[in-house]
Amino acid sequence: MKILQINKFFYPKGGAETYLLALISLLQKNGHEVIGFSQANKNNINIKGQKFFLEEINLDKFYLKNIFKIGRIFWSFQAKKNIKKLIIQENVDLVHLHNIYHQISPSILPELKKAGRPIVMTVHDFKLVDPYYTLWAIKNKKSAKSWLAKLLMALEYRCHKIIGVYQKNIDLFIAPSNFVKSKLVEAGFDLNKIIVLPHFAELSYNSSQPEEKNYIVAFGRLDVSKGFDLLLGALAKLTDGAKLKIVGSGPAEKSLKKLAQDLKLGNKVEFSPYSSKEKLTSIISQSLFVVFPSLVHETFGLGIIESYFLGKPVIASRVGSFSEIVTPETGLLFEPADIDGLKTALETLIHNRELRLALGQGARQMAEEKFTGQQHFDKIIDIYKALVKEAGTKKFQ
Repeated sequence: MKILQINKFFYPKGGAETYLLALISLLQKNGHEVIGFSQANKNNINIKGQKFFLEEINLDKFYLKNIFKIGRIFWSFQAKKNIKKLIIQENVDLVHLHNIYHQISPSILPELKKAGRPIVMTVHDFKLVDPYYTLWAIKNKKSAKSWLAKLLMALEYRCHKIIGVYQKNIDLFIAPSNFVKSKLVEAGFDLNKIIVLPHFAELSYNSSQPEEKNYIVAFGRLDVSKGFDLLLGALAKLTDGAKLKIVGSGPAEKSLKKLAQDLKLGNKVEFSPYSSKEKLTSIISQSLFVVFPSLVHETFGLGIIESYFLGKPVIASRVGSFSEIVTPETGLLFEPADIDGLKTALETLIHNRELRLALGQGARQMAEEKFTGQQHFDKIIDIYKALVKEAGTKKFQ
C-alpha cells in the first residue's frame, strides 16, 4: 500500500513527531511505501515527496515582517497547489494526517477529498476543540501566549469551525485515548467517525537491567503546563528520600532551576538536556520510578508507556488519558496540583521496594499486552484497508 503521511514537521520535535516517525518506520518495515508532505527543513528525515514540501514558516516568534504570511495560517494556496501535484504524481492509496494547523492549513483537505483518497487523522492535541490547544486540569489557568497569537489562533479556529472543513473532509479520526474521543464528541464531532487507537513504543525489557539506584526521573518538555515546579515543591517537603533527575529542555528551564535553588534542594536535583533515546533509556532503567506531574489534560502518555516497557512504575497526575493507562497494577495517581498528594505518593514508592517491584512487573505486563509496535501495526493496517475498500480506490495489494 502507498500511504501519504502529512505533518507540519518531519523531524524529531515533539510527541506527534515521535509517533509519526515511529509509524513510518513500522510501515516501511512491513513492506509499505510511505510518501511525506510537510515543510522543508534541513533536519527532516529522508523521505519521498520532499520536492513538494512547503517553504518553512517559523511561528515560534512572531515578527511584523511575518504579517504577510498570516493568510497561510488560515488557508494556504501553496499547500493546496503542491498537494494536488503530489497526488497526481504519486497516486497514493490513502492519506494519514497528523498536525497540519498553521503551517500547512486545512486547504489541502478539499483537494484530497476531490481526488477520492480516503483521509484519516490522528488527533495529537486538542486544537480541534480548543483554539489554544491546551485543556487545563486546574482552575484559573490561562494561555501564556501573546494577545496577538491568541487572537490569530481564535480567528483561525472560528473560521475553520464555521466552514466545517475538518468534519466534512476527514473520513475517520483516530483518538489515542477514550478521553480524546469524549472531547471530540463534546465538540460536535460524529461519534461514528472516531476510533480509539493508543500509541505504541518500540522498547524491550532487558532481564539483566542494572540494579535500581536511589533516584527518580521526570522527563519531557520543560513547560509550565507539565507541573515540574509542583514536583520540585513536593521533593522539598520530603525529610529524606531519593534524588531527582529531570531530563529535557524548554521555556521553563531557567525558572525551574531557580526554583530548585530557592527551595535549597542543592544536589538533590540534577537537570540534563535530552541527548538521545539510548541515554534516556539508560537513565530510566536505573531509576526507582518515573513521575509525570502534568497540570493539563494529556491526549495519551507515550513517556508512561516507554517507562512501562522498561519495567518502571509511574506516579502521574489524574489528568486526561493518564487515568486510563496508570492503574493500581502499574502506578499511583494523585490529583493535579495537589502537592501533598504527590508528596505522599513519592514517599510510598521511595520507601516500599516490594510495591515498586510489583508495580514495575505490572507495568511491563501491560505494555507488552497492549502497546507493542506489532499490535499497533495490525490495528492501523486494518483501519487503512477498511477505508481504502470503502473509498473504492486501488485494490489493496
